Amino acid sequence: MKLSLPLSLLAFGLSLLLSACVLNSELPQPPPPPATNGRYEIQVGDLLSISVAGEPDLAQQVRVDWNGMINVPTLSSEGNPEIRAAGLSPSSLASKLNTYAVDNRILIKARVQVLVVEYATLAYSVLGQVAQPGRYNFPRGVQPRLTIEEAVALAGGYTRLARQSRVLLKRGSQVYAVDLKQHAMLPGQQPIIIIPGDVITVTERMF
Repeated sequence: MKLSLPLSLLAFGLSLLLSACVLNSELPQPPPPPATNGRYEIQVGDLLSISVAGEPDLAQQVRVDWNGMINVPTLSSEGNPEIRAAGLSPSSLASKLNTYAVDNRILIKARVQVLVVEYATLAYSVLGQVAQPGRYNFPRGVQPRLTIEEAVALAGGYTRLARQSRVLLKRGSQVYAVDLKQHAMLPGQQPIIIIPGDVITVTERMF
């Protein structure tokens, strides 16, 4: 006897099969964060403290605007000059401001120091089977880098349905599968670092 199944049931079975194929597909491990040569690069939105040795009246705090520029009126004899800061290390910007102050005849010899006193508010997202899914800002005052485990912990940790052996990390247009359960058990594993814009999805266990 030949059995016939309703089209809706066949479609449902096909969708389950396709889902299983996607879940079981092998995705590469996420790459390390972009190299910075050990130096922090100033970002849009950072708050900078600019001081000059022996010249307390020239000290100022300034935030990098959305064009990557800062205004440094204390180091110029005219107006509110704009200087590009984004993409430079604090020491490189200090050197640039040294030259600028001398060229503008503010100082004969300048010794400028630049410190990042507040990093820009940059965010990542944690979705799926965590206690508090949502969008999270990197902690202020530290370079915006977290391990993926720290990001999950800040989202309240796993729910009882979480599948720790398959956590998805979306970076740009690429998606990577991470087995955090195995990663935690194996000694000598390099930490998986997340960066601004990453989206973490903790998948659900399949019973």
